Amino acid sequence: MSFELKNPPPQAALRFLPQELMVRYSVIPVDYSEESKRLTVAMADVDDYDLINDIQVAAGVYVNPVKADEDKVIQWISAFAEHAVPAFGMTAAGNKANSPAIRMVNEIISEAMHTGVSDIHFEPGEKSFLVRFRKDGVLKIARKLPLRAISEITSRIKIMASIDIAEKRRPQDGRIHFDDGTKAVDIRVSALPTDYGQKMVLRLLDKGTIIHKLDSLGMTQAQIDLCENEIHKPYGMFLITGPTGSGKTTTLYTLLQMIRSPELNISTIEEPIEYKLDGITQTAVNAKIDLTFAAALRTLLRQDPDVIMVGEIRDSETAELAIRAALTGHLVFSTLHTNDAPSAIVRLIDMGIEPFLVASAVNFIMAQRLVRKVCPKCGGKDPNCLTCGGSGYKGRVGIFEMMPMSETIREMVHKGTSNAELRRVAIAEGMKTLAMDGADKVALGFTTESEIAAEAMI
Repeated sequence: MSFELKNPPPQAALRFLPQELMVRYSVIPVDYSEESKRLTVAMADVDDYDLINDIQVAAGVYVNPVKADEDKVIQWISAFAEHAVPAFGMTAAGNKANSPAIRMVNEIISEAMHTGVSDIHFEPGEKSFLVRFRKDGVLKIARKLPLRAISEITSRIKIMASIDIAEKRRPQDGRIHFDDGTKAVDIRVSALPTDYGQKMVLRLLDKGTIIHKLDSLGMTQAQIDLCENEIHKPYGMFLITGPTGSGKTTTLYTLLQMIRSPELNISTIEEPIEYKLDGITQTAVNAKIDLTFAAALRTLLRQDPDVIMVGEIRDSETAELAIRAALTGHLVFSTLHTNDAPSAIVRLIDMGIEPFLVASAVNFIMAQRLVRKVCPKCGGKDPNCLTCGGSGYKGRVGIFEMMPMSETIREMVHKGTSNAELRRVAIAEGMKTLAMDGADKVALGFTTESEIAAEAMI
């Protein structure tokens, strides 16, 4: 027998669930018992135990499902859901007190954002459920949670990130805006199915960490002068290379902020947009609707841009479009995954770009890495230091390899000269390798030889 709603649901019941969740899953709270702490929820399938569990996580109280016609549920949502909480993650105060999963996730995120953590890993395993924090590039175990918490913690994060809680077999992505009352942070969420549940990785994007000056990245004055000369050229390509997590995006944002002005039309294509920049048009690629880097760039070129930032060149079509944009009066910034600066030339040619086009379009190539900085308080010598937690390091600094495209190097690229020879000539013309720049920073006391050896392969 289907449930019939005779009176409007009490506001106390409606406020337990976000309206978006009600619409997405065709469910609506119709009553709440303060005495038993149970929320009565009308839904079409009362045997969908996964959905019931997820609703309990979202509401923070036990759920009593009652069967109702789906069309009627949709009508009730339209008529009464304006009293629901406004968005995911914005739970009523009572919910936070009643749900261990909500409290645990909030505590973990709050601790991470107040201690300089860049990534949070929720890792389900056969015998453990680990939470690991990445700080200054290093992962460390922060908590060991009970295995029974995997489902509730995962569902809670997915609800906050507006991710489909019913989908457990495919990778998913979402975003959270988290505010604990003292600080706010945007969080990029990635869910990956594993043998023991879904691994969740949260990337914390703290707008307070956006860097506005190149010296804050760790560049010397000579390196700053090189960059400033290149970013004010009217056209050509400025490439940044390095592995994932080497700080390429941070450097790109810094450079864009340095040239931002009302006289320039600056546009970006990113996956995803990590930070919103005032005065700059930003577009996120979306594979689900075939909005790839190449498709977005093709359209963007019809938007009268002066400066274009392509988050990453990862295929031949994007590479060709970016190269041609650089040759037709646009200043193009982008990134590649190569180990050093000269290798970017070889990578573009391997993607099918003719050597003469690479030689003509590329102005400047910079490889970079991030290394941990020696603790300013203890100098890396106090295992009981509160500033660095006894690790000896606090924060990170960049090491850089900068290769301007001189006429000699352009001619060599045009002729198809080997990567090793390009590197030899670039060094002869004054290029400092990653190892050389790292050695300079060790001499200045910024970092240690072991850090440089790990990142610069010396």
